[in-house]
Amino acid sequence: MLEVDLNIKEDSTVSLMNILEFLDPIASKVSTRYYQGHKRVLSRNDLREKIRNGNKKLSELTSKEKVEEWKLKVLERIKHLDKTLDSIFFKNSSTLEKAFYPFTLFNILSIGFIMGKFPEWFHVYYTLVLFFLMPIRFYTYYKIQSHYYLADLCYFVNFLCLLFIWQFPESTSLFQSCFAFTFGSLAWAVLTWRNSLVIHSIDKTTSCFIHIIPPTAMYVIFYGIKDSYREERFPGAMASKTSISMKSNIIWTSFYYLIWQILYHYFITFKKSSKIKSGQRMTSFEYLTTHQFKDFWAAKLPSPIPMIIYTILQYFYQLFTMLLCSIWIRYKKLALFFLMSIFLIAAHNGATYYIDYYGKTFKKEVDKLKIELELLQQELNDKNIQINYLNIELDKESSNSIITTGSTTSIAGSYTD
Repeated sequence: MLEVDLNIKEDSTVSLMNILEFLDPIASKVSTRYYQGHKRVLSRNDLREKIRNGNKKLSELTSKEKVEEWKLKVLERIKHLDKTLDSIFFKNSSTLEKAFYPFTLFNILSIGFIMGKFPEWFHVYYTLVLFFLMPIRFYTYYKIQSHYYLADLCYFVNFLCLLFIWQFPESTSLFQSCFAFTFGSLAWAVLTWRNSLVIHSIDKTTSCFIHIIPPTAMYVIFYGIKDSYREERFPGAMASKTSISMKSNIIWTSFYYLIWQILYHYFITFKKSSKIKSGQRMTSFEYLTTHQFKDFWAAKLPSPIPMIIYTILQYFYQLFTMLLCSIWIRYKKLALFFLMSIFLIAAHNGATYYIDYYGKTFKKEVDKLKIELELLQQELNDKNIQINYLNIELDKESSNSIITTGSTTSIAGSYTD
């Protein structure tokens, strides 16, 4: 289109110059020079445009090469880091567990100290520890092909808590939903999933942390800090003290729950269904239907009926545990007693794990030693029997040889006589 317009302009200019030739020859020369200069400018612009296009293509090529080089460097670093982390978390796990044991004790001590002395800093401590533990959880779960567990509700609720703390502290609906989720599904999961406070285990301690510390953080924000600081830092929690609507809380909590379910079923249930069905990946639903409730009648129904039943039951479970939060959000002492009970249950599960696991392991070792001793005793008895049998045989042979010798002597004496 630009070339066509320029040609039209050229024809009109030349026809005008033909008319001016009869009027003023000087004007004709000036117009001709102007037009020729204009054409030169256009040709230079075209040349510049070509140079620019060439430079763009060259820069694109160089940028692609740089991106590829950067990818290779990142992959090499990741491989090197993976070897290091693999040796730490899987090959030298005993050394790591010895180091993690005092960390867990220090963490428990710090939680109690910060809650009592510096409650306004507890949400910061919760965030720091969460950002420390979650990369470890992701890496270890990814290495054992269990990273689909990271899409469960407990991780989504921790994400909502971070959203409230750092992004939307003025949201009353978000705070009440976080309070309901943490004191509901997360806290009660310690009972249903038997979370164990095994102090040396990173996996079990992290599971306890993501289920117990979020409701503790909500408790500190709602009950532990001063009203002046709460009103300034967490106005959403301050507003919840004056106006609590159970109806709106159920609606908002159900809304966030629906968001999680949609995201979960889209990205996990449907998009990753082939890997889940082939057994390459494990989810909470697959674990329950293949291990804990494999003989349950609903698990034997054709797909997707078990998943639908599981989703509905999970929602009603979440709704039931959330309704109890109307007690925890009104009575501070009952909320504190509930948190202490959840912590003690996790500690009891951990003690049971230590006694049952190590006790059973020790008993197995003792039983194994008993069996080995019995086998050795049996071998010794067999050898003694063989030795006794050989002794008897030797005695028989010696007695037979004596008898034979005596008879030979007597025969020889008779011949002599």
